[in-house]
Amino acid sequence: MSPRVTLILAAVVALVAVYIFAVDRPQARRAEIATHLIQLQKADITGVSLTTPAGTVELTRTDATHWEITRPFDTPASSFSVSDLLDALTGIVPQRTLSGADRDPATYGFNAPTVRMTLRSPGKRPVTVDLGKADPVGSALYARLDSGSTVYLVDSSVKDALSKSAADLRQKTLADFANTDVQRVRVTSSMGGFVIDRTGPDRWRIEGSAPPHARPAWPADDFKVTDMFFPLTASEAKHFHDGVTDLGPYGLDHPAVTVDLTIKGRPEPLRILVAQAGKVAYGMVGGAHTVLELDPSIVGKLAPAPITLVSTHVLPYNPLNLTAFTWRRNGQTLEIRRQGPGFTGGRLSDRDISDMFSAMNLLDADKVQGLASPAAGTPSFEIQTDGGEGARYTVQFYAQPKGGWIATDRALGLQYVVASNSLDALPTTIKEFLGVSPQAGKPTPAGNAPQKPRPSHNP
Repeated sequence: MSPRVTLILAAVVALVAVYIFAVDRPQARRAEIATHLIQLQKADITGVSLTTPAGTVELTRTDATHWEITRPFDTPASSFSVSDLLDALTGIVPQRTLSGADRDPATYGFNAPTVRMTLRSPGKRPVTVDLGKADPVGSALYARLDSGSTVYLVDSSVKDALSKSAADLRQKTLADFANTDVQRVRVTSSMGGFVIDRTGPDRWRIEGSAPPHARPAWPADDFKVTDMFFPLTASEAKHFHDGVTDLGPYGLDHPAVTVDLTIKGRPEPLRILVAQAGKVAYGMVGGAHTVLELDPSIVGKLAPAPITLVSTHVLPYNPLNLTAFTWRRNGQTLEIRRQGPGFTGGRLSDRDISDMFSAMNLLDADKVQGLASPAAGTPSFEIQTDGGEGARYTVQFYAQPKGGWIATDRALGLQYVVASNSLDALPTTIKEFLGVSPQAGKPTPAGNAPQKPRPSHNP
């Protein structure tokens, strides 16, 4: 096939693709929407009135994903429950169309509808849907729009999907947010306080509530930090107390734990107050008037000891900011430096360097502790990483008499308990330099000189 023909065919394919995405699919989507009873887009709905035998519920949208119940009481609504409610209504496709609802509404049950739902959208007239009696012949319900004369037969399952009370639609947890949107956490409790700041997509830094110079910032573990959010967004209340103005009876005037969360898109931090009273915990959002009864374990989960949140990575550096990785033993140095997109040096092969980083990225401690005093004796070896923010660490490894290692980071004031086999994945070249026996995972006697790295073809 000639290049000219190939170009022509490619142009034809491109035009067809443009037509499908720009013309055909939107037309198909509009045609599908036209078959639905409600011609409103779910995202455009900003207010809902829902009346059922259980009462009337008023809902108001507060942002793209969150809603507030404003009647019969003021409280956050469950985003998922409201979303399901709107999906059910906007997804109704009539099975059949009749007429005559205006002549005898009682025949279809519209004089006392089982469900009446009104949707409000900016710049548009409100849309009201009434559900009446069941069709005596089939498994369908009578429905109408805006008290009109047209009667629609709709699937009877719609009734259950729309028959929701305020209790069904209310938010049953203390808060509703995405973990990825949290930028900062401040915890204050009787045990003290600490602040956790997000430094990257899955990276956190934890500081004490005292001035920064009192203790260095510790690298925090992403999973441990986000586990703190779990009871806020997933633990459902056992009971609700609405309209609360006096916090004293619940102990929330002097809470056991206060959590302030800075969340992306919110102008002010979200404050959570929690107190314990016997076998129940009381919690509320600051400024709200609803107190939730929760499992008492939430108190401890929201105020853990800061050391328990510290990352177990012995070298928690940010790989993107790393420029150098240096090993030291007995006065000798093996250094690897960034060159272009990769690293080189120490007469190590590319494979050795790759294996080294793989091993170091997986080097986790069994336990992390505060460094109360410097480790005794001389370190077996030292690792230093250099680079930009979040990439500068110096860790000294001390061999333990019964096997394993104690790795200390004096700048952070931390020590890591490391298993004896934790260095087994290092390339042989580096283990020889460190004097670590590949078989036993233990260092050779301190007086032995390190082996020289083997030659390689790396520049």
